[in-house]
Parts: sequence; structure tokens; C-alpha cells
Amino acid sequence: MFKHKTLIGFILLALMAISLMPVSAAGPVYPDLPDLEGQEIVIAVENLYTPFQFENPMTGEVMGYEYDMMAEICARINCTPKYEYVSWTAMIQSVSEGQFDLGMTGITILDERKEVVDFSEPYINLQQFLLVRSDEDRFANMDEFAANTELLLGVQQGTAGFFVTLDTVPDENRRKVYNEFGALIQALIVGDVDAVPVDAASARGFITTTGGAVKLVGDPISEELMGLIFPKGSELAEPMNAAIASLKEDGFLDFLMTKWFFNYNPQSGEIYADLPDLDGQELVIAVENLYLPFQFQEATTGEVMGFEYDMVKEICARINCVPQYEYASWDAMIPSVGEGQFDLGMTGISIIEERKEVVDFSNPYINLDQYLLVRAGEDRFADIEEFVANEDLIMGVQQGTAGFFVTMDVVPEDRRVVYNEFGALVQALIVGDIDAMPADAAAAAGFKTTSGNAVELVGPPISKDEMGFIFPHGSELVDPMNAAIASLEQDGFLGYLYYKWFLHYQPPAQ
Repeated sequence: MFKHKTLIGFILLALMAISLMPVSAAGPVYPDLPDLEGQEIVIAVENLYTPFQFENPMTGEVMGYEYDMMAEICARINCTPKYEYVSWTAMIQSVSEGQFDLGMTGITILDERKEVVDFSEPYINLQQFLLVRSDEDRFANMDEFAANTELLLGVQQGTAGFFVTLDTVPDENRRKVYNEFGALIQALIVGDVDAVPVDAASARGFITTTGGAVKLVGDPISEELMGLIFPKGSELAEPMNAAIASLKEDGFLDFLMTKWFFNYNPQSGEIYADLPDLDGQELVIAVENLYLPFQFQEATTGEVMGFEYDMVKEICARINCVPQYEYASWDAMIPSVGEGQFDLGMTGISIIEERKEVVDFSNPYINLDQYLLVRAGEDRFADIEEFVANEDLIMGVQQGTAGFFVTMDVVPEDRRVVYNEFGALVQALIVGDIDAMPADAAAAAGFKTTSGNAVELVGPPISKDEMGFIFPHGSELVDPMNAAIASLEQDGFLGYLYYKWFLHYQPPAQ
């Protein structure tokens, strides 16, 4: 909607007294996942495998795909990760002996390793290719390499590349084994070996850091499924598998793949180098906290959370800003932002021409179609055309919202009843004072739950509804925020947030 509130508004009457800083929404968002009750998990790491886990070459900060993944896992199943260093050569054995609760460092799932440790379900599949010098022309694939007995293959002891090439290049005289991957790559560059098995994502980093001295050739020589490792019989495997399945389902792992395997530049150590840098600028942001699931106080926990809080947190992580949230009522938000009382405003605000006279909009970050919300079992009409054709039917709308505007030219004015409060509008529908009201599908899902399935959607969309941030006219924040929004769209973060808040989150029944 242009701006609307959900039924949860009935119970959110004391918002000005609460803190406006959002906190973790893991519990109410993922109630079907196991709860480890804050359990500390000691995790073995090596920090030598870019982009899975490594020290940033510019800052020295420890980061990577697996750190992000584990942080999200523990947010969902309520655990506390504690990382401890161990070398690759000692990791599997030490985890097997119970020195650590689990281990991670891009570990390929192999039958040989299953004899020593238990594996989680795979969280990534990296195909193995041949990495060669950039001027290599003696072979173009693994078969041609294997057929030339003069060629030497370099492998790292105990890695996927070591095992997947055993049957293809079994001659030990043609296999040079290295303990360190850096030494292996250097051996390739100087000509001590002629090829190295490696996954495509890691190869991209090597190509960059070596100034294009190496390249990939041929088709994949293997599949490479990676997982977490546990001591045999560990009770952690089951909750970790449930969390991994959740990360796959909602697109979080796809987002991490794009972030770390495509956006991250291993040479500069930067992920979002092309985005503006606001140098830690504080942004005063107007919020209302009455629009589930965009921003709201969770009814059972009292926590402030939602799609927009998660989005702004990620935006500020990318463009280096600090959000400061301040309450503003919906009626006052647009004019107060227009007057410059806030740097920007957000509360599921639809982009419409009338509002552009008062404020500037960002590019849209979501598009919510409008539908007809009706009482469950409604059979007098099935779409907006049939509703309009029946002169006995009454439409309820909220003043100034999307539903108010998109139905103006469709439903006669004498058949439209205007409400000031969204809760009163929904209640009017339930008790029969009106026969339909416009609502977006996501908000409608919340209404269905909170009303005990007393309402339902009918028909195709009656309108489109694009939403954006609002700014004072001429604000210099518009361009950097638009760049950040484009980044969130490009790497799948907005898709993940949509799944999290519009499909996973279930409002508590009242």
C-alpha cells in the first residue's frame, strides 16, 4: 500500500516509550528451527582459505563466507560461536578427538573423511577445474593433460584436488604434493608444475592476485560439496543441518555466494569498493513502527524489528553510515521529512506523484501488488470488476493510503467508507460493516493469522505498489542510498529479506 498498517496496530499503542533500536528477530522469524539456548560452540578455523575464511589483506580483519554463514546460523538457532585457530593438517583429527565442537574451512565432503568425522549437509558445491599458466597451450582439458606424460600436476595434501585427481593422474611421479596452497600456486607460476586442481571461485582470486598469470582451462573435473565437520555422534549435526536448510530455502546462501565469490576483490580486500563512502555519517531516520513486516514491535517479545531495519543495517554496512531512529507518526512523517526534521523517512511508503511535491524518493526497494481482502467464504464476487458491478457492496479504505488512491477511479465515492485507523478498517471488514478492502499480499498474510483466518484475498492484483525512502528535496543522500539499493538487488539481499519477512515471519495470533 501507499502506507498502511496491519492489525497488529491494535496492540502497538505504547511505541513512543520503547527503544527504537532493532535487535535480533531470530526467534519469532524462525520458530520451527531448534533453539540451542545460547549454547557456546567452539569452532576450529584456519583463516587461510579465501573467500571462506581469511584475514583481510588491507585491514587484518578476519572475515569470509563461513563467518557470515555461521553468524546467521547462530542468529537463527540461538547459539554463540567461539572461534579457535588450528592448522589444516590438524583440523580434522582434532575435531574428531572432540577438541572442538565443529570445524570449518571449506572442507570437501569425502568418504575417507567420513571415517573420522561426521559432516553436515553441504552448504555449497564448488566444481573443480584445472588452473594453469596463462600462456598454456599444450592441453585444453583434463583428458589431454593426463595423456601427456611429461606434464606434472601439483596438489595440496588432503584437499579435494588431491583426492579427485588420484584416479585421473595416479602416477606418483607426475604428482607433486605440497603442504601449503600458496607454495603450490607459486610452483605453478614459476613452472615447477603444469596444472593445479582448484574451484572456480578460488581461481578468480588467484587470477586477480597474480596479475593474470594463471587461468582456468576445460570443463569441471569434479563436483565439490562442502560441509561442517563434527566429532562422531555430535548432537550439533541435526540443528546445524536444519539451519543450513533454512539458509538455502530463503536465499541467504545465494546472497553469500554473490557477496564473497563475485563481489569481493581479493587484491584490494574490498567488497563494495564501487559504492559511495559516507565516512560514518549519522542518518536520522523517521520511523513509525506500526507496519508489519516493514517495521514494528514484535508482540510477544517487545523487540523492534522488520524488513526495513534489516535493510538499513545492511545499507549502512555497505556505504559506511550510522542509523539513528526517531519516532514520527504517519500523519506527520512526510511533511516533517520534507521540512528537514529528519534525514530520511521509511515506513513502507509508496511512491506516488502527489508525495513527490513534498519529498524526494529513492528508487523503489520493493513492489507490493494490491489485492482485495474480503471475509473468509465470500462468494458474491471474485475480483474487482465483479465487486464494482454489484451496487450493494461497500469498499473500506484508509485515508491517504494506497488503497484509498488506487480505488478512487474504480469504486463510486458513495460506496467507499473512509477510516482513519487501519485496525478499525480491518475490524469493520470482519464484522460486516464493509465488504472488501485493498491490501497487499504480505500484509494480508498477517491479517489472516491475527484474525484466525477470518479474512482472505480474492482475484488478481488491482494495482502495483512500489515503495521507497523519502528525503527532503535536494538531499545529497538520495544518490548513495540508490547505489546501495541497487547493490542489495544485484546480490540477492533484498530477495532474502523478502523471503525472511514476507514468507517466514508469522505474526502471533491475537
